[in-house]
Amino acid sequence: MRYMNTNCYHIDIQKGTYAEFKGNASSTQNFQQFAKEAVKHTQEANNAQEFIFNDSSLVQSEFLTYREHTPHWGVMCDKFSAELLDQQQVSQKSIDHLRKKVTPGSLLIIHCKPDINVDLLILVKMEQEEFANVIDFKHEYGLPTEKKALNTALIRFEKGQPTSLFVSRTNAFWIKFLDIYPVRSDNINTANAFTAIDTALKKVKHEGFKADHLALRNHLITYLRNNQGKTVVYSDLIATIFEAHSPLDENFQAKDFANSLRELPKKKTGKLAFDPHFQIDMKDVKAKKRTTSISLTDKIELSLKDGIENLDETIKPYEEDGRKGIVVFSDEGFEHFITNESEK
Repeated sequence: MRYMNTNCYHIDIQKGTYAEFKGNASSTQNFQQFAKEAVKHTQEANNAQEFIFNDSSLVQSEFLTYREHTPHWGVMCDKFSAELLDQQQVSQKSIDHLRKKVTPGSLLIIHCKPDINVDLLILVKMEQEEFANVIDFKHEYGLPTEKKALNTALIRFEKGQPTSLFVSRTNAFWIKFLDIYPVRSDNINTANAFTAIDTALKKVKHEGFKADHLALRNHLITYLRNNQGKTVVYSDLIATIFEAHSPLDENFQAKDFANSLRELPKKKTGKLAFDPHFQIDMKDVKAKKRTTSISLTDKIELSLKDGIENLDETIKPYEEDGRKGIVVFSDEGFEHFITNESEK
């Protein structure tokens, strides 16, 4: 990887100012190493969503100008910082009534080349953290060393190919600053993610782990429904539902299954593709049309039409004197089978 140019601008939303980082020989070397680690973190991020530039995007037009005329780098970085400051000040006004303050931050701007025909523009917006100086306990701000990349954009320009753009932490100010729109809408992402997981879950059922299949599918549906409108990171969803699952059959390997699900965003392409970071929109999820049917006898079938809250408390297994069955707790069902004898 060849690093062509790297800059950092500190942005103060409250003062309405931005300033380029200028250090001595030692601090500049440290900064270059810091930037390289941020690039690595951005490239390895598994929570990015794919976007496309609007025709009006300042970020795209300025970089293309710089690529043709490299002395434009300083002008480009200055314009990026000014635009980001403007968008964050707009965000600040929107939360003024909550008496909250947007945290000061810094913008990393990095141009590197993994190949002679490929240019990578990497933008990283880092929130500064407040700390007390150990010498005089004065409150100061600094950049976290472990959480280097918060809002990131990994942009790949390759001659003869469409620009590819992957963005993490899609805050409103970051989207407006980049001037982009998503490749896939949230309803498509949600539906494709659900379908991919639901298809994988069928293998759990076919391998004989019927109770685990039912519990996991139900948990997936209720999780999506209860988080409608919220942003989800796919890896967090897998950890919450599948990795944390306590197997009902001791032979079911929940963690192995969860690990296989983590690979789905990379494996699904074309119309089946989905981003590992999206806002949940259940409009096109076909869960209700994919009724889970459980044959009880040759004449009785239990149909689960949707996710059920507290499934383990609603339907319970029953076994007594060699007879096996289930108990379904239902006031409505009770009315259909109540007899004078059962009331005694």
